[in-house]
Amino acid sequence: MMKQPGPASPAGLSGSKEHKKGEARTAGGAAVVREQQLDQYFTFRDELKEVEFKRHDMPTPWMNYLSNGTFHTMLSHAGGGVAFYKSPQIWRITRYRFFHLPTDRSGPYIYLQDAGTGRYWCPTYEPAFQKPQEWSSSHGLGYTRFEAQEDEVATKTVYFVGPYENSLIWNLTLTNNSPAVKVLNVYAYAEFGMMEFMRELQWQCYNKHQVSVQYHPKEALVYKYGVENQPKPEETPLVYMVSDTPLHSYDGDREEFIGSYRSESNPAAIEQGGCTGSTLLGGDPCGALQVQVTLQPGETRTVNFFLGTAMNEAEVEQAIEHSREADFVARSYAALKENWDSYLGAWNCELPDADAQRMLNIWNPYQAQRNFLFSRNISFYATGTFRGVGFRDTAQDILAVAPFDPEAAKEKVRLLLGQQYQDGHVNHYFFPNEGWDPVTSIHSDDHLWTALAVWDILAETGDAGFLQESLPFYDGGEGTLYEHLKRAIDFTVSRLGPNGFPLMLRSDWNDQLFRVCRQGKGESIWTAMQLGTVLLRMKDLAAASGHPEHAAGYEAMYENQKDLVNTLGWDGQWFRRAVMDDGRFLGTDEHDEAKIWLNAQTWATLSGMAEPDKAVQAMDSVRDILDTELGIKKLHPSITTFPDPADPLTNYNKGTGENGAVFCHANTWAIIAECMLGRGDQAYKYYRQLIPNVAMEQAGIWRYKAEPYVYASNLFGPESDKFGLANVSWLTGTAAWMYIAATQYIMGIKPVLEGLSIDPCIPSEWEGFTVNRRFRGCLYEISVTNSSHSCKGVKEIRVDGQRLEGNIVPAYPEKAMVKVEVIL
Repeated sequence: MMKQPGPASPAGLSGSKEHKKGEARTAGGAAVVREQQLDQYFTFRDELKEVEFKRHDMPTPWMNYLSNGTFHTMLSHAGGGVAFYKSPQIWRITRYRFFHLPTDRSGPYIYLQDAGTGRYWCPTYEPAFQKPQEWSSSHGLGYTRFEAQEDEVATKTVYFVGPYENSLIWNLTLTNNSPAVKVLNVYAYAEFGMMEFMRELQWQCYNKHQVSVQYHPKEALVYKYGVENQPKPEETPLVYMVSDTPLHSYDGDREEFIGSYRSESNPAAIEQGGCTGSTLLGGDPCGALQVQVTLQPGETRTVNFFLGTAMNEAEVEQAIEHSREADFVARSYAALKENWDSYLGAWNCELPDADAQRMLNIWNPYQAQRNFLFSRNISFYATGTFRGVGFRDTAQDILAVAPFDPEAAKEKVRLLLGQQYQDGHVNHYFFPNEGWDPVTSIHSDDHLWTALAVWDILAETGDAGFLQESLPFYDGGEGTLYEHLKRAIDFTVSRLGPNGFPLMLRSDWNDQLFRVCRQGKGESIWTAMQLGTVLLRMKDLAAASGHPEHAAGYEAMYENQKDLVNTLGWDGQWFRRAVMDDGRFLGTDEHDEAKIWLNAQTWATLSGMAEPDKAVQAMDSVRDILDTELGIKKLHPSITTFPDPADPLTNYNKGTGENGAVFCHANTWAIIAECMLGRGDQAYKYYRQLIPNVAMEQAGIWRYKAEPYVYASNLFGPESDKFGLANVSWLTGTAAWMYIAATQYIMGIKPVLEGLSIDPCIPSEWEGFTVNRRFRGCLYEISVTNSSHSCKGVKEIRVDGQRLEGNIVPAYPEKAMVKVEVIL
């Protein structure tokens, strides 16, 4: 077997004593233990836009998302994962055993068996007991590659979903490095699920008798899910599994291929001589294809397998024929690469910090696009059973996609606004693929997020006509896009509480706050700040839509809320968070728990509402009380008995989730706030400490656990015994907002309605940086020089040698490229 470093015991940062106001911001000076260097586990290969894994037994499965927008596969570094068509709720093709042992099962597996000796192994390392002598895997943009060697057979396996068929392509290259002829049995295996995940859990004993796997004359297996009362039978596809190499045998019955009291580690069919030729009319379905390959010494052969969907038998046959064309796989892979090269061509930077440069050029926009596609639906942490499209989540995801694909961003806005009612509120989350009834709880913040997304799209494109599009309301009738946004404002302003702040309603961005407003009297001070941020955008949108007369009303609303924030909302050293049903304030020094909340401090500055001295004091309190060496806590101190021991504000353990954890999503707003205050060193400190591989190095790999190339939703905080444990990676609002914070506020390159604003706020030690930024059809080659070692303050901007007045570079639709020189 391949030699690997021995397993490390969980190591990293220990917990700390609870912080008190004015204490140092570290977590008690905890020692950092690095028993294993990160380069023993993985290496970034930036020139290929890949991350390479050197061992299979990571602390958790490190995932990738392979997708063409319709057919999707979540695949781990060790080959486990799940495939689905459009929706993991009702069209889940394969099974994945969340939270079960052994970890990371099942997946789209390949087994290689020496026909002479009977020995077999897997190029993905897992799941066969026999392991390859040499092995590595890599995640790239839309593909995952495995390279392995065992018994003098070398393999390269690339899994990806191409643009031309709705299928997962398994591209296997085999090389015989021995002096003898090799005859190999090659098996491709996938365990089929019963499409509707929840119905499978509840009614598997009946549903299993209504599914079938049949042999197709084109040497393929076809799986049909024909269960009665399924949500959308007319849209439910057939699933096919096929190879471009002549079929030796097959199995469609999992029991025949795996056998009794066995697992994917030791399939009976492989050990007993090959597939049995089973089909299935009721039972537990699978797809297992066996082909035989003879390799002369030194010979290389390629075998491709395809797991795909088509709507009927005629389309299945067409897909099979298409997939078997000689250049189909090569064309599909080339198109995948070209699509990502084009997408990421919208932004490229060279920074003094290689970790930040990698995130901003590759992994952050990649993660943000996957969030945009999947919302918060399915990940290693989320089973994909009940979360459809979250309104607030998706509206925020749009922000990071607009610079790369503004048309896709517009289409997502149209989807969201179709969930808005005539009075201005929206459905909390909904199911456009499944057709289920939406979740209709009314939150104080959901409907307000859309205006931020629309403003960003308008700034990116300059297309004010977008505001005039007529879009339907969920409960009937239509209105222009601008009218939708205006009604959202009207809804909030018509529902103010006794103190004048917006009513909390079901909750705001902090979902746990539903406990402070059960009687309908609770008010959200944070929503007042969010409303203020939106009102500033609405003044611009009103003018762009031909309604400048609305601007005065928006300004009056803004000033009213600003006054309340700076009076009733101010606690002396920070801003309060909310007003509870009983009239008491939440987030005040008077209480023993939950004294200070991060969001109220950051959004006071984001909204422009905080008076200058209060903005500085509030963010100083964040630094002094909430910051740790692994990010900023969401609140402090954590809650155990507040406001009532019989009914505390949260059931989260101390230091976890929404109760004193480092909520990475909320940390992004602290970065933006510090940039707006001109404090570049502090802003960058907050940004850099949450770069995933940097946080992993600080915490230790066996404490951090999650992927080092994508952001997580939260890390356990210092009041937890697992300080630094990363949770819910990939599908998190952290990705979109971290991209916005870094590119538009630290780099300072922000689209506005008039053009491209350039106003960096960088660490004082930086001497400069460069950015290539695509904007309204023109490539801006931007160089920033900081010989004065300032954090903020543009001294001069030149465009193609001509000095510019101000710091907004206009659009140049008639030019292919302009050179922009910026001196701080």
